[in-house]
Amino acid sequence: MTAVLLAARFLLELALLAGLAIAGWRLSEAVWAELLLALALPVAAATTWGLVVAPKARFAAPLPIRLGVEVLLFGSAALLLWQVGLASFALALLVLEVVVLVSLLASGNPPGPQRPQPFPTSSRRADSETPD
Repeated sequence: MTAVLLAARFLLELALLAGLAIAGWRLSEAVWAELLLALALPVAAATTWGLVVAPKARFAAPLPIRLGVEVLLFGSAALLLWQVGLASFALALLVLEVVVLVSLLASGNPPGPQRPQPFPTSSRRADSETPD
């Protein structure tokens, strides 16, 4: 089940980037602005995602920060899609993101890098140790 959720999450990330590119293209009337926004919005989102939310994120942010960044990215994309007249896409993106995110959290697989576990403490002696 986790593999299906992670695959759905990846597809949602791609939909997020595609939605931002489409919204960026439709936000302006000038061709140069359409191109700039269609490229800049997804690049900015992908960079932010890679720095904070991705499994190999550069910054080890706590879970509430990662969730906040993710909600901000998907919420911004949905708002922009709504603004350019793609309300169905915006609503589907938000609903699917909430379902997948809640499912991942419920299954114990939060977004972002997995933190290494500290070394377990053991009362057993190493093989080389001899009792006193």
